[in-house]
Amino acid sequence: MIVFDAWIFVIKEREVIVNKKIEIEKGIFIPTAIILLGVILFGFVFNDFFNTTMTFLFNAVTDWTGWFMMIGSVVMVVACLIVCFTPLASKRVGGPSAKVEYSNFAWISMAICSGIATAVVFYAVGEPITYFHNPPVWWNIDPETPEAVVRAISQSQFHWGFIYYGIFTFWGLIAGYMIYNHNLPPRPSSAFYPLLKDKVFGPIGKVIDVLSLLALIGGMVTSLGFGVQQFASGLDYVFGIKPSNLIYIATLLLVTISYTVSSGRGVKKGMAIISSTNTYIYIFLIAFLFLLGDTVFELKLLTASIGQQIIDFIPNVFSLDPTNEGQGWFQGWTVFYMAWITAYAPLIGCFLAKISKGRSWRSYLLVNIFCPAAFVTVWFVAFGGNAIFQDLFNGASIGAEVAEKGIPIANYALLNLMPLKGLTIPIVVAALFFSFITLADAMTGTIAAITVKRITEDEAPVRIKFFWGILCGVTTFLCLFCLGSTGTTSLQNMSIVYALPIYILTFISLPCLWRMCDGTVDREIKALTPQQRESLANGAPIGPMPQEESTE
Repeated sequence: MIVFDAWIFVIKEREVIVNKKIEIEKGIFIPTAIILLGVILFGFVFNDFFNTTMTFLFNAVTDWTGWFMMIGSVVMVVACLIVCFTPLASKRVGGPSAKVEYSNFAWISMAICSGIATAVVFYAVGEPITYFHNPPVWWNIDPETPEAVVRAISQSQFHWGFIYYGIFTFWGLIAGYMIYNHNLPPRPSSAFYPLLKDKVFGPIGKVIDVLSLLALIGGMVTSLGFGVQQFASGLDYVFGIKPSNLIYIATLLLVTISYTVSSGRGVKKGMAIISSTNTYIYIFLIAFLFLLGDTVFELKLLTASIGQQIIDFIPNVFSLDPTNEGQGWFQGWTVFYMAWITAYAPLIGCFLAKISKGRSWRSYLLVNIFCPAAFVTVWFVAFGGNAIFQDLFNGASIGAEVAEKGIPIANYALLNLMPLKGLTIPIVVAALFFSFITLADAMTGTIAAITVKRITEDEAPVRIKFFWGILCGVTTFLCLFCLGSTGTTSLQNMSIVYALPIYILTFISLPCLWRMCDGTVDREIKALTPQQRESLANGAPIGPMPQEESTE
């Protein structure tokens, strides 16, 4: 503990009271840790049964309830857009006196990077090139045709665009308004205070928070696991260094130390700097691929893909392939992505609201939905469009390499054909590394804040951040080495299963959002005594609510 506390003093420049007793929220902390470790232990002892069970549950959830998840995803985005026209949208995140804490560039960079993580880097080439060579049957188009070019890009943009970020933004709205405008504890369950009142501080609220944590950690661990595998595949593809346990361990150790220390430094001195750096790397890569690729082709493809997204929006959301013509394609791609996103949403949403303090809620909604979506739209044209151009016009075999060696090598296969590959491939590896850190940094701090009581600062205690950061790293290690390559996939499948109750909670939250928009919550909390408001901030019941006066 002495060494631990000394490290805290080194990485924290602002005042931290190390010896102050940290009160753990046992009803959240202990069940989450026990369930997570129990699942890993169960998977280790009963490996085959665990993987088979998770695969069955994943298929059942995406097939049987995929329609429900897609409707829920659209509802979240539509709700955000409707709120833009209500009085709530003009209020500031954090209240009337809240001040903007980050520049526009740093704010937007964190909004983009905290949600993208390794996913968009991972799928930048692999997803569109796969659609180009093997389009879904209901597109009714031949592979490797001009029609397949545009559809492949627009489908990828749809998966990672404004619906993706709309889901995050919705949860940041419903939880963030109660957390930052009414000083409730920084937990997803606070979103349900307008409907449940004191019950959010009891077992119901604890269940909501534990489910949110388990879903997030499952998704986060698998993102780290897949990212480590992509990094190792890159070393093999470029330098001939075969993936090994040593490479995995070294990469995972470096990533875990980096994001844990970054989280310990706080958002301003850690996440904000890394996100801005990563955004500059993204901008460089996009500019490089547009300028040194076929620029005219890419600009035309960018315009065409935007139009195709508009045309295909309704089919992309609601087709669902009821006759299974595509043999599970819709469930395995579109429904899977929406569920995976929603598994992250409650906690990433809390983080997005946190970094938006001082902005209007309208700015929060529009920026967090459309700025990342615009970035993703250009990103897939730069990477996926270039890869398709190489295969279609230059006789390259990127699609064949991806089919043979897997998606992790896709980016490297493209850049290996481009000029300056000795520069750009290491930069992509750096982007992947920083993407690890930005996701894990944001989530480690948010997880820590949920699992302790009475946070009076913007940041959770550093020791708790370290605990969760190291636990996520160790869990990733166990998945990779104890459960095998299918272990990360199984844990990811589990996070998709966790997403189902979060979709259910989404619909339950809509009356809560209504009470926020019509001012009911503001009036109720304004009528409380200072002691009752303090109880709310501490996550303690306050007793019967004051009754609103009759207007008759």
